[in-house]
Formats: sequence, structure tokens, C-alpha cells
Amino acid sequence: MSAIKVTILFSTYNGAKTLPRMLEALTQTTLPRDQWKIVAVDNNSKDATAEILKSFKARLPLEVYFEPKQGKENALATGFKHLEGQLVILTDDDVIPDPDWVEQFVKLAEEQPDYNMFGGLIQPEWEQQPEDWVLKYAHMSILYAVNSELEIGPIPAYLIFGPNSAFRRSIIGEDYVVHANLGPNAVVKQYAMGQDTAFALRLEKNGGRAYHSTKPKVRHIIKKEYVSEGWILGRAERYGKGMVILRSELFDRKFKVKGIPVGAFLTWTAMKPVIQFMRYVPRSRLAFKLNWNQSLRKGIIEQFNEANNRSAAGVE
Repeated sequence: MSAIKVTILFSTYNGAKTLPRMLEALTQTTLPRDQWKIVAVDNNSKDATAEILKSFKARLPLEVYFEPKQGKENALATGFKHLEGQLVILTDDDVIPDPDWVEQFVKLAEEQPDYNMFGGLIQPEWEQQPEDWVLKYAHMSILYAVNSELEIGPIPAYLIFGPNSAFRRSIIGEDYVVHANLGPNAVVKQYAMGQDTAFALRLEKNGGRAYHSTKPKVRHIIKKEYVSEGWILGRAERYGKGMVILRSELFDRKFKVKGIPVGAFLTWTAMKPVIQFMRYVPRSRLAFKLNWNQSLRKGIIEQFNEANNRSAAGVE
């Protein structure tokens, strides 16, 4: 009988820049090695990801699988075929976990038997310190999955963040299931974000209950390019696209023309000259909010357009 209590599962695409730090940190894990394992799925990487994973096999209880079909959803579906133990930790390839990270999730699951989904503390690990306006005005949880302000205790499932989450196998089932056309995909420039949220929400709908603790702790590596205004506003677009899928009820009663919500389109069009003007004024909370909301609307409109195109082509 397997002694494994926990499987850590993550997918990676061109993760060579962050994987060494993540895997090196995992070599310091305090839980006895025979009680946990790692399932890493290489999602058709083009860099040194495969070599890096291979180099850690002697130092970690690491299994590596390859998924050629692009998309995090496909990679995790492959990983789900290789789970062991009663607890599954889902994470990403750009975290630096504390040595007792796995052990703290095991303890949390034991201490909270009435809950079957768990979130841990996520703090930023900046490659480059962001400008003050980012720290003052930006939505840290949406941008970087940082949750330092989240209180300990029961939480709604949408506050389970992908970089640091754990689930009882009894609640997740045998297959990784989320909405189609959602989540990171190397062949999609601007994907609809919210895949991890969709997974947790589906479990909550099926009776799952979530709990947050600050004891299972990771630092989330924030690449220097992720603190630029262009990347941040691009993230707003992806968030808007994800809203169309995750919160479709918000748009059900909106008046639409050719499948596009008229209100969002008219507001986006009317705001274009205002956004152009904002380039010439000093940074402020108001300026950031206007830019963020405009990018959000753009994502919403793009997602409806894409859905209409798929429908016209007979693609679900």
C-alpha cells in the first residue's frame, strides 16, 4: 500500500527561468520523502525545461510527463492520471515554497476535517521592484495572485488562488475539468484568465468548502516584465475575457447587437479619446482606474466576438 499522502501537481511551459528556484526550494521539504511526490507536466516547452526537470529527479520524488497539446487545461488533465495520496497540492512553476509548505497543508487538512479545499499564503517575490503607482493603485490579487490581506478562516472558493492551493482527492474526482477556452495557452496571445477559479467554483457547486490559512506559504516570482503598464493592462483584458465565462450571469440580460453587449461597446468607444488624453496627465488612482476599466471592457468585447466567431464556425 502506498505511503504517499500528498501529490504536488503543476504544469510548465518554458519554465526554465523559474523552475530551478522552485525545485531547489522543494528539496528542503520537511515532510518525509516517502510521504509525498511531485507530478510535473511539460506542456510542449521549447526551452531547457525538460533538462532542468530531469536534473532534479535524483534529488526529488519527481515524476515528469509530457503533454504535446498546448494549454494548461490539457497539461493538468494529463497530470490527473498520476495522482496518489489523499491530498493534491495544485501550484505553478514560479513559486518558492517554504520548507514546511507540504507539511503545513497536511496539518491543515487534518485540523479542518469539515473542509476539502485549502488556500495558503502567497507573497510576491519581485524580480524588479515595481514603481510606486503599481503598489498603490493596482489590483495585486488579480495581477499576481497575492493574498496577504486575506483573513484566516472559511472563504468562498473564488479566493482559492492557483499558485498555492490544496484539495482532498475525494472532492476533485478523477478528471481535471474546467470551461473550454479558459486559462493559459501558448498558442493564444490573450487568453481568458480564471482557470484556477473555475476549477474551485465547480467543486464548491458540488458541495466543496474552502478554508484559508497563512501557514502553507509560498513566494510568487513576479517577472520584471510583469510590472510594466502594458502587461498590467493586458492582464485587465484577460480578466475581462474571463469574466464573460466565469460570470456569464452579469451579461445575460444585457442588450446585445450581433452578440455584443451594446453598453460595454458604447462605453469603450466613448472612452477612447479620454484614455488618449490620460497619457498626458500625471499618474493617479483615477487615471489607473480609467485605463484598467477600459482594458477590461476591451477584453469583454473580444471574448464575445470570439464566442460569436466560434458559434458561426460551428465550434463549441
